[in-house]
Amino acid sequence: MIDAETMKKIGSLRQLAGTRHSMLTEGAANGTRVIDVNTGAGLTFTVLPDRGLDIGAAAYRGINFTYLSPQEEMNPAFCRVYKNEWLRTFFGGLLTTCGPTSFGPYCIDGEEELGLHGRFNCMPASHVCDRTSVESGEIIIEGVINDFVLFGAKVSIKRSILCEVGSNKITLCDTVKNLGGGPAPYMMLYHINFGYPFLDEETRTQVNSCRVEGYNAYSTEYIKEVNRFHEPRTDAKEKNYLHYFDSDEGIAKAINDAFGFCVSIRFNTNVLPYLSQWKYEQIRDYVLALEPCSSPCISRRELREKGHLKYIDAGETVVNTVTIEVGDTT
Repeated sequence: MIDAETMKKIGSLRQLAGTRHSMLTEGAANGTRVIDVNTGAGLTFTVLPDRGLDIGAAAYRGINFTYLSPQEEMNPAFCRVYKNEWLRTFFGGLLTTCGPTSFGPYCIDGEEELGLHGRFNCMPASHVCDRTSVESGEIIIEGVINDFVLFGAKVSIKRSILCEVGSNKITLCDTVKNLGGGPAPYMMLYHINFGYPFLDEETRTQVNSCRVEGYNAYSTEYIKEVNRFHEPRTDAKEKNYLHYFDSDEGIAKAINDAFGFCVSIRFNTNVLPYLSQWKYEQIRDYVLALEPCSSPCISRRELREKGHLKYIDAGETVVNTVTIEVGDTT
């Protein structure tokens, strides 16, 4: 809440905090809507309504802490959800959502051909509403992402992005509902990405998991280094890890003591019981992702064959809440 004495000293409330809507015009990003957010406490980030209300660039006190891919925020018109084409339009950013009916590697599941990581991030949001009121101390952005197919699943996600003015915490709430007439496969993963300058050899991670395992032999070979990072090198390969939890709340942190701040991720393990961790220390592709998820990051076909594929019944609702908070380490 802005007091009367403060109001006397300002012209626009955006001197303190707020949102600003615009449209990108360069190259493949042309026509992509963006909402720039300033919480007024050092955290700034960009919401992308045309990419599922996911979050692109993010910085704390002017220091970028997320990974931005060379292709940046491409217009969804260029997206192709086929095999590994997702990699051509992956902008990275603070949040890339995968799902809602599949994520993980390309596969053919029954009669469905499923591309890498699903459709969510390529779906423009509708009913986008910015209910921000700096005067009352709230930043609220909402919208609806629908993944519908004729003769198939019809899953709707109402997304809310919430911040308090003067706070450095983002609360993401997804209300996922099956609007179809029968059960729908349910797979969601929140791909939260970190990059240079925040991510370097000084960065470390902390996860309150009870167990962690590598997805493959190469990752397992380096599991003792799961919380540390090397300099970029040409022979680096992807390292992927799966964290398990024995508590109701998952907590994952990326910390850089040299910059003096960390980014904390919190999520309810009753609905998002796993955390996938992706490390890639390659030249230009230098990225860490901490990913709360509803299932291990394997193909939907493999999940089904193992009897672990989850479903949402007709009319059923699942609520996922993930918080991302930036704070000083000193």
